[in-house]
Amino acid sequence: MPQVNVGDIQMNYTVQGEGEWLVMVGGYASGNWSSWGPQLKRAAQDFKVLAFDNRGIGGTDAPDMPYTTHMLGADALGLMDQLGIERAHVLGKSLGGAIAQQMVLQQPQRVRSLAMTSTFGKLGPRGQDMVGWWLGSAQAMGVNRCFLAGLLTYFYSEAYYAQHHDKIQASVEVMLQVNRPLHGYLNTGHALLTHDVMDRLGEITCPTQILIGNNDIITTVEHSRALAAAIPNAELKVYPDTWHGFMSERPEAFESMLQFFKQH
Repeated sequence: MPQVNVGDIQMNYTVQGEGEWLVMVGGYASGNWSSWGPQLKRAAQDFKVLAFDNRGIGGTDAPDMPYTTHMLGADALGLMDQLGIERAHVLGKSLGGAIAQQMVLQQPQRVRSLAMTSTFGKLGPRGQDMVGWWLGSAQAMGVNRCFLAGLLTYFYSEAYYAQHHDKIQASVEVMLQVNRPLHGYLNTGHALLTHDVMDRLGEITCPTQILIGNNDIITTVEHSRALAAAIPNAELKVYPDTWHGFMSERPEAFESMLQFFKQH
């Protein structure tokens, strides 16, 4: 995959498809572009898609310093600069949604429309403790098979997990193939813990869609409702009986986002 220098790091990325630009921003455990899987190929049928490895994971550099969502948003905008992308639709999942918020707050003219899934404007005490538990566990055992498999228990409903257990285990094996330095994981966790743009969300004026699984215990439905209440004219879609990885269980949610982008 091609790489390019952006600020203090070299970033790994892919560009696929033709049409209007769509930038896809990955999350915490899924901060590498290949984690989008079939969704990237589907999006590339309708858009010219830029997807990339976040700072700290995959083929992008992982400097050993605390990361912030402001920093990660600046990385994404810097990559757009390097590739000559003036404006784009932006899709962010989980931590990627927080990064996308920073992108539009830093350079609002660059974002045509914004869709965010399973994300937040600020973690409360419960979320802070959850992330702290992840960080402590990663430090104790490493980001190994047991750790990643444990993370995915937060992603799916009981029924989906039982019906697709082999597929989920295969996802763990794929995740293990990704370059995932421990210090990159820990420094990215700092970005989760320090993200707080709640008092600035009213500045987001581009068309915005927010999607969430109703039973998500990582980024809860309350997080999404707070975002939708703070962002002018934001559209909120809640998918019942689904968790953090609701787009796997409800593929129509991804189609909804593509249609949203086409409308704007």
